[in-house]
Amino acid sequence: MKNSIIAGLIAAIAIGGALGAFAATRTVETTADVEVAVWERIADGAVFVSVRAEGSGAEGWVTSDELDMSGLNRTGRFRLSDVVAVEVPVEVELPDAAQPVTTRPPGQEEAPGFTPVAGPCCQVVGMEDNPVVRDAVVAEVQRVIKFALDTYEITHTGTIVINVAYTTNGLLNRYKDAFGEELEELPDDCSFQRGPHLFLAPKCRENKRAIASAWFQYAVGRVDVTPSWIEHGIFDYLVTHYVKGAPPALTDDRFRRAIFYERARNIRQDRASDDMETLAMLYAITDYGDFPDWRRLYGSAAAGLDAGIAFESIFSATLQEFYEDFEEWADHQQIILISTAFASCLEASEHIRRQAGLVGIGYPDYRVPLEIDDNGDGIVCEGFTPPTRLPTQ
Repeated sequence: MKNSIIAGLIAAIAIGGALGAFAATRTVETTADVEVAVWERIADGAVFVSVRAEGSGAEGWVTSDELDMSGLNRTGRFRLSDVVAVEVPVEVELPDAAQPVTTRPPGQEEAPGFTPVAGPCCQVVGMEDNPVVRDAVVAEVQRVIKFALDTYEITHTGTIVINVAYTTNGLLNRYKDAFGEELEELPDDCSFQRGPHLFLAPKCRENKRAIASAWFQYAVGRVDVTPSWIEHGIFDYLVTHYVKGAPPALTDDRFRRAIFYERARNIRQDRASDDMETLAMLYAITDYGDFPDWRRLYGSAAAGLDAGIAFESIFSATLQEFYEDFEEWADHQQIILISTAFASCLEASEHIRRQAGLVGIGYPDYRVPLEIDDNGDGIVCEGFTPPTRLPTQ
């Protein structure tokens, strides 16, 4: 049993460290195949881990010190060793000695003096007769690149190609020119990405969130991880931080709204709304770890490691335990929200401040649930005028 536990842990470390597509610097596209062997000394039961670069031969094995198996995981059902780091020599060809490109396992600290290098930007295809629009799109992509590098040390490889057009049909032509195949319709009527190509529909050329989403999907790598909330959460976190200037928080209205109207159990059934998926991720990095931990989790899951094994190896809790904790917390929050809801716009006006909506100011719909949100902006009572209060004597 303990050999399988150690194998799972080392697999998570090996996959996370070798995942060039999600190395925190995103400066090179590379992989490293690492062979792992876990063995137990018959004489006294001591456990060791040996690793080597694939194909390096018998002399390539590097073995850890004896692993201390006295620790237990949070549930007490599994024995865990200390975390070990085993260096495996791997030769990597650098593209330019003048601009060294370095990768590292996600979440680890950089060596002193390390300087991440931003990927190049940008080639624009389409709307050649409108340099103002083309320059504005390039400037926005450059802002995203700078933010990601400065804040998270994430960047991309290759030259970004921004595809724009005056019409949807024009964007379909850009796709055909780039990949030699026709699409009947756009994968998304706002923005999408394939390789280094970013496609921006006419209505989204000035949309910060759309542009950031397309770039992050390329830079980080989107591969349809299961369960889906692991992947959705990380992209929402990164894009929201760029667009809003701060990462999403558990107390944001959109997450309170999700708690009020949705069942938290939808997460474990992999059918939750986007906001509920991000909320679960925020709860995990608040109560179980931090955002660098989530980057390692996503990197491991994207590389093919079972999400449950990756989660337990990084957060020292099973997914089942997490789901139970999250559902209990969300159900408690829902009770609080229901008990503090108001029956009318007038009652709400006596206790809380109004907020801006798409067409006016009002109150969050979950605070006044009996009112109808006509335009779907999460704000109700937008046509309500609070009574004027007379000054107190």
